[in-house]
Amino acid sequence: MTLAELAAKSGVTTETIAGYTKAGLLPCKDERTTYTDRDLYWLDMITCFVDNGSSLTEMRALMPICERAEEGV
Repeated sequence: MTLAELAAKSGVTTETIAGYTKAGLLPCKDERTTYTDRDLYWLDMITCFVDNGSSLTEMRALMPICERAEEGV
């Protein structure tokens, strides 16, 4: 899905998604690429953490832990 489609599905602005992508918080790692349902899943999680007060710096530290948990490591 495109950035605009991801924004429409998630309710998050394209600018915010591009910022999260540039920060390395989404699996795709490049805002010019096609987004997947996995990116939507991670975007929902990031949005939840941010809504509950986590900063992007905290998210950068947390994401590797969440990725390992997703992989079952």
